[in-house]
Amino acid sequence: MHSSTLRGIRYARWASYLFASVIFFLAILELNEGLNLGFAHLPPRWKPTDVTFPLALHAECWFFVFYATLIALPWEKIQSDSRWKKLFALLCFVSVVFAFAMISEVMAKNYVAVAAKTKARLPVFQAILLFSALGQIPTLLFVRRPELLD
Repeated sequence: MHSSTLRGIRYARWASYLFASVIFFLAILELNEGLNLGFAHLPPRWKPTDVTFPLALHAECWFFVFYATLIALPWEKIQSDSRWKKLFALLCFVSVVFAFAMISEVMAKNYVAVAAKTKARLPVFQAILLFSALGQIPTLLFVRRPELLD
């Protein structure tokens, strides 16, 4: 195994931690209905006037917290092979559900824009989150089995 390959896996794992912290921050931002930092105000992802079903939004936020926690687990230290496989299957499922949540968010924001007779913004941030979520699957697989890269 090349040291550059192992270094790349380590960098990808650090990127996973960064992704998990962004997901966790988005959940906290939405649950608190924005953050006031004194010098700046960070609004929530959804305007309160646009939310017609707040229970679903809160469920999504708690799902984000769960997903961020799942990504941040110490995958490198899990000794039991069967436990790792079960957690990895859960991660795969939750990553795909997260991707569908991002697609649903884009569709919902387009519906809101059409109803307001405006043009929806490009879903760049949601696309980045979607592909980052799907990137967790190979990252954590190669953390466990780096020999599969050769």
